[in-house]
Amino acid sequence: MNNKLDLIKIINTILNFLDKDLDFEKSQDLTFRDLKLSQTQIRIINEELLDNGIESLIVLISNVINEKMTKKKPKSFINFRVNEKIKFLVLQRLKIIDKYFEKKQILKLVLKQKSLSKINKMLFNISDEVWFVSGDSSTDFNYYTKRFILMNIYVSTFLYFLRDSSEDFSKTENLLDKQIKAVLKFGKLKSKIMNIFYSNKM
Repeated sequence: MNNKLDLIKIINTILNFLDKDLDFEKSQDLTFRDLKLSQTQIRIINEELLDNGIESLIVLISNVINEKMTKKKPKSFINFRVNEKIKFLVLQRLKIIDKYFEKKQILKLVLKQKSLSKINKMLFNISDEVWFVSGDSSTDFNYYTKRFILMNIYVSTFLYFLRDSSEDFSKTENLLDKQIKAVLKFGKLKSKIMNIFYSNKM
């Protein structure tokens, strides 16, 4: 089985059936039948890829996107500033979603979980992957702070991206740029306040 091509086809076929308000098991069965998958392929998918319903489908989609996002990095990526790396990776992730999937179906799939904790876990994992690919190696409290901030940026950017029809998603890029700059300004202000506080203390 050609994993790259077939996985995307399998995912999109399941998403199309889910979009018709069918449950996950029915959507999965119809997908196997429509794509004429062999019993061996079905067993691999059921046991290794989609063993936990919608939650595992979301993980599978995220893994496909992560793999493509990592491969899209330019040679000059290593010379990017941290904020430039984050901006590039978030935009790439959104463009990959647009290229390979129906973005509104992805949103519907996430909302089908009906659990805020599961959605937050998914967003944290996305944020963690972006920071990891950017080269972040923090292990202290900043590890969580960075990821929680990026979670919020990603959500607002993704929701805007859903209705963005501008060329190459330039409006989404502008919004993302403004949000990252706002975080940078806040970080600098916070650093100055902390420096003043500790210098006065001494």
